[in-house]
Amino acid sequence: MYEVISYDPLFEVFSLRSNSWNILDVDLPRLCCELPPGVYTDGVCHWWSRSSSHDKEDCLVSFDFVNELFFTTPMLLDVDESCHYSCIERCLVVLNESIALISNCPYATTFHISILGELGVKKSWIKLFIVGPIPFLQYPIGVGNNGNICFRKKDDDLVWVDLSTQIIDEIGVKAKYCHIGIYKEKLLPIGGIN
Repeated sequence: MYEVISYDPLFEVFSLRSNSWNILDVDLPRLCCELPPGVYTDGVCHWWSRSSSHDKEDCLVSFDFVNELFFTTPMLLDVDESCHYSCIERCLVVLNESIALISNCPYATTFHISILGELGVKKSWIKLFIVGPIPFLQYPIGVGNNGNICFRKKDDDLVWVDLSTQIIDEIGVKAKYCHIGIYKEKLLPIGGIN
């Protein structure tokens, strides 16, 4: 027989400016944040969290670094209602400087793309696009600078999909496991590092 051990969550933020850790005194319910790591925009980091119980819905968890506050925003069931909510695959991205959620049912060929209008407000999710059906797309990898979305095909080839035209451009790269990040060069040194 084994003993179940439960831990209270501990939230810490490391400051490069002060070179120190700050323990946050927050009361946030236990959440199961999904990988890949969250997305960041305008001083706020966001993750989507899958509810660990059937009576609660999935939500967006956001952390405001300036005010050191957490927010949760319930998610909409934004795919075909025949798909059970626990089966929905989601990918959180930054699309044209907005938090966007790409959702689909496993093995479905249609992807639903919604953006968040206001933190904490469930009804502020706005469905922008429905991509597909495109039978050979498997999973979104990330978003490029111009708003196109990179998808992995079922044969592991990567393609760009233009959201406005749904034109598909082959990249010529195979990748089973990958994620796209946008790199912006900073000219200022970070915390004395040159």
